[in-house]
Amino acid sequence: MKNKALIEELKKAIREEIGECDPVVWGKLCELRATPQGYEKIEEMVIRLVAKEGMPIGSALALIEQELAHQIN
Repeated sequence: MKNKALIEELKKAIREEIGECDPVVWGKLCELRATPQGYEKIEEMVIRLVAKEGMPIGSALALIEQELAHQIN
């Protein structure tokens, strides 16, 4: 039960971090976030990076943004 509560807290923090989604800062994340499936994928990736790597949410989002930019370019 505790893990579920932690995941919900993490999802809330993710929503706050990319809530307004400034395309200048998070260009690729904003594109991905535009669909429910894309947003879910962002959540899964951030949760994995935070849980397994101990990364702060902002760092996880920056890493994902960087990876998305390199995949597309």
